[in-house]
Parts: sequence; structure tokens; C-alpha cells
Amino acid sequence: QPVHFHDQMENADRLSTKKLDLVIELAGSEVNFIVQNLTTQLSEQVRAQSSFIPISSRYLLGNADLYLCRESYRELFDQLFNILEEHAPDKESMRWVLHLLKKSEYKKGASSSFAPVTGSAVTCVTRCYDIPNLYHEFDMNCSLNQLLEWLSTSDVVNNVFMAVEAVQTWVLNKKFIDDNTSLRSFNESVVTNKLFQIMKSRAWLRLPHSLSSLEVYMYDDNLDMSPLCVSAGEKCSYVDILCTDTCENPLPLLSEEATLVFQFQHPDVRSCDKPGKCGFMFKTVPGEGKLRKIKLCTETEDYHNQPVHFHDQIRAEKMHLYFVTIYCNFLEPLSWVGWFNTETYSSFSWHSCKCYYLYQRHGAFRIMYKI
Repeated sequence: QPVHFHDQMENADRLSTKKLDLVIELAGSEVNFIVQNLTTQLSEQVRAQSSFIPISSRYLLGNADLYLCRESYRELFDQLFNILEEHAPDKESMRWVLHLLKKSEYKKGASSSFAPVTGSAVTCVTRCYDIPNLYHEFDMNCSLNQLLEWLSTSDVVNNVFMAVEAVQTWVLNKKFIDDNTSLRSFNESVVTNKLFQIMKSRAWLRLPHSLSSLEVYMYDDNLDMSPLCVSAGEKCSYVDILCTDTCENPLPLLSEEATLVFQFQHPDVRSCDKPGKCGFMFKTVPGEGKLRKIKLCTETEDYHNQPVHFHDQIRAEKMHLYFVTIYCNFLEPLSWVGWFNTETYSSFSWHSCKCYYLYQRHGAFRIMYKI
């Protein structure tokens, strides 16, 4: 196995979709290189008692020639799917594994009823993919130090913005729902420094400069986001995309069927003659707490009579969705089930709060998109 290929597989989580496609192309008929590396990595995760299947692994398996692997390297193929079937963390992941197994029965490029598998969700008739950062869980009873320790190693957390939202969710939960005595020693600058160290140790990318001005309200003050962001004018691997519509309160909108529209021309789309603006749309799937979902619309019919059109370069797994109020640029954390999803959030008497001006919730959804 070429050394450079092994290095690419070791760092797959840091590769763009385009580079992952190049890995698949380099492997060619030697698809066993990809499957062997992924089987080894997944085996190591099992030993570490982690059931999370990385997005890059899902993408590689969804686009590699598993039919060829099944026919030429059957023992390796069976080993891979034994691991996937035994350690799928939830029903959605198991559906993805079964879909992948069924797809492997067909030669690549052959006609079948199965669409390619990409991103973190199962590809169905309508290729709408779940936005991956939404509504994860952690132990709200943990201490701040325990939370930071967990954020430094968790497979669920894949960028420093998710870590920031986790801390903010924990603080708001303690402040307005649980006993807030544990917050008396909370220090925003110390937390910023610890998040910065986690970002460095996990080799996470810095955030867009626009996020440095967010009001990330914690206990008595805002978290300083600037150390976690690139400087003004500095090149960034993320772009910040604003939804074209605003709303009074994000929670009711996410609890009903709704559509969110974003205008965005992907850098790989050099020229476009389609009518309307380049962009993408989300559809909300109503539910309670973590059962709520937001899906990326990718089918042509989804964009009929809409102000934007879709290009295949847009990927759900590259997106991080968040909500910011217009009045004061206040961040409302969406990544974690907790404060945002509680009845307390909906019914809270904002004007009785000494900092009620921070909670003027008329705002807009935004996307941090990894290029």
C-alpha cells in the first residue's frame, strides 16, 4: 500500500469532498486499500468503545466500488460489514449500513434503484440529507471541567463552534433551569482559553472572522470568540451564509413544516446559466427535542418556482447551522438538546431578566459552510 495513500486515509476527516474523490480515484480497482484502512480505523474505534462512524468514512464507503470488494476481497468485505452491523449507533445508521450492503450487489455504474450514498444520512427517493450538527446530547449534570474534557475527545464534536455551543447550552441550563451555584466561579476568559487549547489539540479549523462579533452570552458576560476565529482579511476554510428570511422565534418554526432558503454560489461552480440565484433550501421535519430534523433539499422538483436553484457541489456534511438574533447578534445554540429545546426557553419571561435586551429573538438562521 503506497505510503502517501495511507497518509491520506489517516487524515481523511480533514479532507474535502473533492480530495476524498481523489482518494477513491487513486485506489482504482484496488478498493481493498480503502476498505482495509477503514476496517482498521473502525476496529480501533470499537476497542475505544466509540460507535460513531465518521462522515468521511461514510462518504468513502458510499462512493467506493464495494461490488468489486465483495467479489474480489470477500473476507475483507465481510469483516467490514460485521463491524458496521454490530456497532451501528442508532436505527438511522443501521438503515444506512443495510442500504450500503444492498448497493454493493450492483456493479458501479450499473442500473439499479439505489442512488449513491453520501454524507451522514441514508439516501432515499428524495435526496434530502440531515444537517449533521443539530440536536446532539451530553450529560447536563456534568461539571464544567468534565464537559471540557469530554469536548476534547468526543467523536460527536467536529469543530470548535459545536464546542462553544455545548458550553453555552450547559451554562444556560444551569442558570435558568438547574441550580446555578456551580456557575459562581465561571470565568469566560478561562473558558475561551480552554476552548482555544482544545481547538489546537484537535487540529480544528479556525472560524470565520464574522463569528468573532457574536454575542455568546454565558454567565455574567459574553465569551470572547476572537481567539477562535481568523483575523480580518485572513483566508478561512469556512464561509458564513445568511438565510434570506428572518423569523420572530426559531423554536416554533422548527416545530412545524417550513422551508429555509439560502443564496450561495459554491466556489467550484465557475459559471451558471440556470434561472434564479445559486443556493440551496432546507425543509424542517417537525418533532420534539432531538427528533426535530432539518434536511438539505437536492431534488430538482424541490426547487420548482423557488428563487434559488441547486448544484450538486453543495453537501450537507459540510454545514453547521446556527441562529443569530438581529437586534444584538446574540447566538442561540442549536447543536445540543438542552436549553433551546426546553419549555423554559419558550415561556421564559425575558423582560424580567436583567439582560433581556440580549434575548430579542427576532433573527435569522445562518450556515457555516466548510469549503
